[in-house]
Amino acid sequence: MKKRNPFEFKKFTIHQEQVTLPVTTDACLFGAFCNFNNPTRILDLGTGTGLLALMMHQKYPSAQILGIEQHQETAIQAQKNILENNCQSNIQIVQADMFTYQFESTFDAIISNPPFFVNQLESDVTERNQARHFQNYNFTDFFNLINSLLDNCGTAWILLPNSALNDIYKFINHTDLHVHSIVEISPNADKSAHLIFIQFAKIVPTQVEKKSIYIRNKQNEFTPECYRILQPFYKIEALTI
Repeated sequence: MKKRNPFEFKKFTIHQEQVTLPVTTDACLFGAFCNFNNPTRILDLGTGTGLLALMMHQKYPSAQILGIEQHQETAIQAQKNILENNCQSNIQIVQADMFTYQFESTFDAIISNPPFFVNQLESDVTERNQARHFQNYNFTDFFNLINSLLDNCGTAWILLPNSALNDIYKFINHTDLHVHSIVEISPNADKSAHLIFIQFAKIVPTQVEKKSIYIRNKQNEFTPECYRILQPFYKIEALTI
């Protein structure tokens, strides 16, 4: 496995030498952008290194956070990250299959950067397959799971490939979930959106909010909006790369 250097944020550090998929700008932007209404119980499905769990802890320091990760080495890395950042009183990492794990409660906030490459060519590397794919499950199972775990007044934010947008209402058709916000993420103004951040809740929205975010400008610098979103988490040297 390729050795990966730690990624240092303002208030925590992500060690990632044991993981198959490292910290990405997309995941950081997702965690920095997504907000909840003073949650007390947060679920991070497919926590990976624990990145989103630690970002949520920075935002909501009194919340109890549960991170579920199936890949054993990645879960061990996440557990180490929680310990090394002294967050073990608020964050619990469990190594388990999210679809078979017996959850003990529902949650008022769910966040997930799931293994979404279910319909794309799988990698030859087993660990990368486990990190990138639902394996024997699909998006319908995924949203059924979210539906069962989300409080009636709770909110879920999910990061998905833009290609999933056409099917999103089909995925949630037999659930109580409704789309509240869709945020399209593009590398720059000259390229189409490659990702979407989607907000779900069981409350019926008056309208679906839509917006677009461009990550970089023509000088390959973070756009002012992206800079503003990442600034509470990124050190200045990361913001100017």
